[in-house]
Amino acid sequence: MYIKIEKEFIAGNLQKAREDAEEAYRGFASKDQNWASSFRLELGKVLIWQGENGNALTLLQQPLPAHSSIESQVRQKDLLSIAQARSGHPDQAEQTLLDAEKQCPEGSLRIETYTARGTVDLLTGNFDDAERAFQSALAGAVRIGNLFFQTQAFINLGVVSSHEEHYEDALVRFGNASDLARSIGARLLLEKALGNIGWIYHKTGDFQRSLVNCKEAQKQAAELGAPIDQVHWLDNAGLSEYALGDFEAARQFYERSLTLAQSIQNQELILDARVGLGFLLLRLGNPNAAEIYVREAARSAALIKNHRAALEPLLLNALLLDARGDRQGAMKRLLDLEGRAGEVPSLKWEAESNLARIYSETGHPTDADHWFQRSISTFQHQRSSLTSVESTLPFLENGGDLYLNYMKHLIDEHRPEEALNVIDESRAESLADGLHLSRLEQKRRSSQGLNARSIATRLQSTILVYSLRAKTSYLWVISPQRQQFYRLAGSETILPLIQLHTKMILASKDLLSQPNAPGRRLYNELVEPAQALIKKGGKVFIVGDEALSGLNFETLQTLGEDSHYWIEDVTITNAKSLQLLSVKQAEGPKYGDRRILLMGDPVYRKKEYAELPNASSEVKDVASHFSSDHRMVLTGAQASPQAYQLSNAGQFSYIHFVAHGTANMTVPLDSAVVLSSNRDDATVYKLYARDILKQNLNADLVTVSACNGSGVRNYSGEGLVGLAWAFLRAGSHHVIGAMWEVSDVSTPLLMDHLYGELAKGGRPDVALRSAKLAMIHSDGVFRKPLYWAPFQLYSGA
Repeated sequence: MYIKIEKEFIAGNLQKAREDAEEAYRGFASKDQNWASSFRLELGKVLIWQGENGNALTLLQQPLPAHSSIESQVRQKDLLSIAQARSGHPDQAEQTLLDAEKQCPEGSLRIETYTARGTVDLLTGNFDDAERAFQSALAGAVRIGNLFFQTQAFINLGVVSSHEEHYEDALVRFGNASDLARSIGARLLLEKALGNIGWIYHKTGDFQRSLVNCKEAQKQAAELGAPIDQVHWLDNAGLSEYALGDFEAARQFYERSLTLAQSIQNQELILDARVGLGFLLLRLGNPNAAEIYVREAARSAALIKNHRAALEPLLLNALLLDARGDRQGAMKRLLDLEGRAGEVPSLKWEAESNLARIYSETGHPTDADHWFQRSISTFQHQRSSLTSVESTLPFLENGGDLYLNYMKHLIDEHRPEEALNVIDESRAESLADGLHLSRLEQKRRSSQGLNARSIATRLQSTILVYSLRAKTSYLWVISPQRQQFYRLAGSETILPLIQLHTKMILASKDLLSQPNAPGRRLYNELVEPAQALIKKGGKVFIVGDEALSGLNFETLQTLGEDSHYWIEDVTITNAKSLQLLSVKQAEGPKYGDRRILLMGDPVYRKKEYAELPNASSEVKDVASHFSSDHRMVLTGAQASPQAYQLSNAGQFSYIHFVAHGTANMTVPLDSAVVLSSNRDDATVYKLYARDILKQNLNADLVTVSACNGSGVRNYSGEGLVGLAWAFLRAGSHHVIGAMWEVSDVSTPLLMDHLYGELAKGGRPDVALRSAKLAMIHSDGVFRKPLYWAPFQLYSGA
């Protein structure tokens, strides 16, 4: 029976292990005290893993029979110390654990004692000591080849890293745990790894991905009988729903989490749920209801006896006082929090940002400037600790409001040029990282302020920088002659118009025949205020925020009787930030010396992707604009991901794909160009965005002649992220990508015209506009935006 229970425990079947341990404990209670005590320890262990620390404490405090083995005595103390620490008795836990450490012999049992030591240190906030203990447990587990203990150690080390806000270290550790757990069939540890990875996604700003992980981990925890894990993942799912703006879903998750946490009497998790509900009710403008949770959260924090446990309730209390109009009381608590939260950067910048907001609202602009700048500095310092694109890409979701609130403050203080510098600092940071733009240089420019007019002068263009906000949006218009600032309608006016406008395009409407078309209203709201500074026939760069990334400005219709698409008047390029536009591109070779990598017309597996009947003609037409010694054409079975990786793509001035494309909403770097299978592995036939990033490019233009090449997922500061973004980050100066599905019939015509113009010496923006105008002025159905408007030109550095 003992071996059976151990197997059930290792496999993660906690409920079954509990039932069998209870049955065995009762069965041996009157027969054999030594076996009864062994099963009592097993039951106590299961109860701890389920989060029922009070019940575990009651069991584990019972004395062992006389002459119990050293192993049983040490194991009892290890488990008892954890139950004591989790029940709010850290001093007792410390003494119990010291006794265990004195008794514990060398060998595998010491791994369990190291784990208990690390757990107690973790619960009391001693993270350095916890790290050392869990590392010792890992080393011991490796030494004896115990994969279960190794997996457990990696999870515990990941939790330490997450508490220290070392998110990338945590991801690596949880990833290692996941791989090991899968290899030994340890379902509970696999569930813990999945949920913890979801938590790291949340902390790095990837709320959608976090929600997916936490929902699945919660489901698995319920199946395995692990209520403590259920509570964790329900609460984390609530946090992600809150961040995504679905407050009702967040409330439901928090309430389920609180109910379950109370059922197992876990004060730490009760605290988390109460804090979440308190923040939610304050956000919904209900301070009276929030006050109940604020008081209860403070009581829970006092029971936990961990200095970090009091920090979030302190922030919550400050915001409640602020909502009640007690600004002095709120500021006192925020200053206290800011001084105590040095080890928790995310709370530190929250305190600093709220101090800035209160100073701004109470008419102290100098103090507001100081605290806004401190909050952004704290945020940036934390961001600088991240190195992987997976982590940096979504991170601004955690701090976007820092920049937006500072921008709003500066605008209210009649300092729009400074506001422009602030908002531009928050844009395209991950893109700039990939392009290896010097941080020192960026800081130098930031401290001096961007000379936006000099950028416009060098580009001989007008630059439109937008920030869509509720109630009032903002527009900076920068021409070589002057810079102007405008207030526009709020996002609640503009976004529905964009949605309706896009819907009409996708329905293949002839927009010019619609007298009340939303495209005209959008032109009136977004472009007309700047019209005096835009030269007809000139070039325009659009630097929009993520709210505008799904709008093709070329399709907006001018006002008046002679209404026409705005593309008729200007050449439009989409840019990511002024910082990137300020980087001067090196002159490339003349067209006659330029080479193209052309990949397309792949071989698709039946029933997976439809054949592209006109792909071969597009490849042939594009290739015809280059001499045979200036083109590398890979078609059919040769057009594989492996072939791209071996092509030395950085040597080409142009790269062109003719294939299907996929855009991944949850993990945008899993967006892909769908090609032929690799020769050595038939299952590999997608060129993923994450793989595109691995090869540096220097192309003047990459064209993704595929559906949804622009991507479908927006990130704060970065806009749409997908294939086009990946090619920009890899180093391409310009990328053409599609915002929706494209026609296999019209696209070859557009691309043939595009390369014909490039062959004449045209720049990508002029060439693409010319190709689109040819369609607009045609007599057939291709004049409609459905056929020419999906393709947008994006500019990098």
